[in-house]
Amino acid sequence: MTIELKLKLKDMTWLGNVFKESSIISPFTLIDQEGFDEEDKNRLIELGVVDKENKIKSEYYHLFETLSKTDGFVETIFKRGPVQAKKIVMTEGNKKVSVAYLDDEIIINSPANTEGMVQYIREFTGGSKLTGGDLSLEVDVKEAFVFSTICDLYRKDVFKAYSEEEGFVYNGFSKEELLEACNNTRENIQSLAYHIFALNNGVGKLSMDDIDEVIEELKEKELIKENKGIYAPSGEGLLFAGNFLIIENINEVVVGQVKENKLFRSTFTLIQAGPLDLLYLEKSEDKIIMQCLSADSAIKFVATVLSEKPNIV
Repeated sequence: MTIELKLKLKDMTWLGNVFKESSIISPFTLIDQEGFDEEDKNRLIELGVVDKENKIKSEYYHLFETLSKTDGFVETIFKRGPVQAKKIVMTEGNKKVSVAYLDDEIIINSPANTEGMVQYIREFTGGSKLTGGDLSLEVDVKEAFVFSTICDLYRKDVFKAYSEEEGFVYNGFSKEELLEACNNTRENIQSLAYHIFALNNGVGKLSMDDIDEVIEELKEKELIKENKGIYAPSGEGLLFAGNFLIIENINEVVVGQVKENKLFRSTFTLIQAGPLDLLYLEKSEDKIIMQCLSADSAIKFVATVLSEKPNIV
């Protein structure tokens, strides 16, 4: 039986009283909205959710029981300028229910309609099997952050040349300029460094010794080059920086799992700058993964995560 319900958040607070205990990630635990009255109760009776004795009808009870006992979730947030879509798939054992929040309402689907969200994302990202670059790094946070800042410095100079209607010739940056840029990262979704900052829940203040160390590591990987103390992206680093000039789409995915009444989370982000340019970002222990993917691979990966039960512990 396929069920779709659109309820008020205050309905969820009232319905949650049926269940003596709910998990720490259950909507019944997280939603606490007052104001439920007799008119709201009659509305639920008309919807067929409860009977006149205020009992949840059998055809809906299993749905709310799953939401009460949920032991895992996958949250997907897609952003493109002012457009934003959010879907949460909640699991309890092998059962799946999807929920979406809209102002003071919640939309519940059982079984979870994961393909709908996947198709929505596919409409914006496309489905090319090609990639614009082959960047693939698994490095410590400091190196990922400095490399992303280098790419941001390059992008800013490209935009400056465009705005002034000049031919673009990149003059590079000094270590001092790089240090200043790293320690002054602002909240800006168009900044690659900010996405590393957010993924890691912050990056400590860097020193010149940190810059020296990372520069040598990036030179060894042939991602930057030096000429008389002036540095610039090179090789795959230059191709990547040039491809990721304007970020169009951002897809954030959070996977959560409850074990022994504790919540464990894992997060990854997909950033898209064009039909062939998608970047996968994930923090894995003390490393940051930065990998270029095709749109087709990215969509299939998101679809797999949404359809499978979270298992991150």
